[in-house]
Amino acid sequence: MSQFEFALATVLDDASLRQRMAADRMEGNICVSFRREPNYFAGCQVQGETVQVIKCTHNQTGEIIALGSRLINRAFINGELEKLGYLADLRVHPNYRRGTLLARGYKYLQKLHQENPVPLYISLILEDNVQAIQNLTGGRAGLPQYHDMGRIYSPAIHLDLPKSDIKLTGVSFQRGKPEMLPEILAFVRKWRSQKQFAPDYDIADFHSSRLQGLKAEDFYLAIRNNQLVGIMAVWEQHTFRQTHIESYSPQFARMRFFYNLLAQVTPLKPLPSPGAMVPYFYLAFVAIADNNPEIFRALLRQLYRDRYQGPWHYFIAGLHENDPLTSVLKEYRRIEAGGRLFVIHYPDGAASFHQVDGRVPFVEIGAV
Repeated sequence: MSQFEFALATVLDDASLRQRMAADRMEGNICVSFRREPNYFAGCQVQGETVQVIKCTHNQTGEIIALGSRLINRAFINGELEKLGYLADLRVHPNYRRGTLLARGYKYLQKLHQENPVPLYISLILEDNVQAIQNLTGGRAGLPQYHDMGRIYSPAIHLDLPKSDIKLTGVSFQRGKPEMLPEILAFVRKWRSQKQFAPDYDIADFHSSRLQGLKAEDFYLAIRNNQLVGIMAVWEQHTFRQTHIESYSPQFARMRFFYNLLAQVTPLKPLPSPGAMVPYFYLAFVAIADNNPEIFRALLRQLYRDRYQGPWHYFIAGLHENDPLTSVLKEYRRIEAGGRLFVIHYPDGAASFHQVDGRVPFVEIGAV
């Protein structure tokens, strides 16, 4: 009998899955954990229309020592809507990261793939997670092919200091309204079809858990001659997905002490204490006519000015390094971060990968 067993997780595994997520931390000067409270599966719903959570259980202890998710969405590939897989939330107990466990997990994943195949998968791996990148992309036997598609730049942008308005001749700005959602989604679909792997949404998603926490009023719109020319949204997810500060390195702990003293007498917002949840939201649904950086710059400033005095300390953006809009994010004070975007396929998806054209990739950062 094998020491480990792979199977699909169910709601009966919810507490164990949440415990595994909280226990597996991203080490560094700022050590963080990514959590799914109070329900693990609620957080999965924003990641995919079809959700399969794989668990690996230690047969002697009953402990879940590894997990990962296989999700399927509608997304644009070469400008056409296709099924696209997404591999996410790979977590392995530190004591079991060597050996054959990873290959066995991917063998189980391949079984799921054969039962419901998709041409391609994508996955985003934090660039600081060097070990995971080496393990997954080193051509290990039993793993599918991983192809590096470049960096997704995902800074945490500080929401604290006041900034001046940016005006564009002939362009006005307003917030979304429920009756505008069909127009908003049509605009998003038009411009996202020009980027690679961008997910697609429809009105029904606003009445399901796929876009939980997102309302029409969270959208910011740029309008010229009564036509939409730019859209972005604030997606607040702390009720079902959280990032917690676990610890600071000694150097960063000293810096935090003095930074928080300064925050008491300035608009700066204090750095969270160890154990605390980071207050942030995602910059979501970015779609700009002709990918125009000037429209993006002005609309982003509208959002910033509207939100910087709120309860959030940061917002998380996500754009590919080759996207012309990315340079605008670098105009803000930020904590640098990023991940490598991979396209993944089994042998039956090789032809589909070679047909992928040169459009700039896109991911919805609040859905990864």
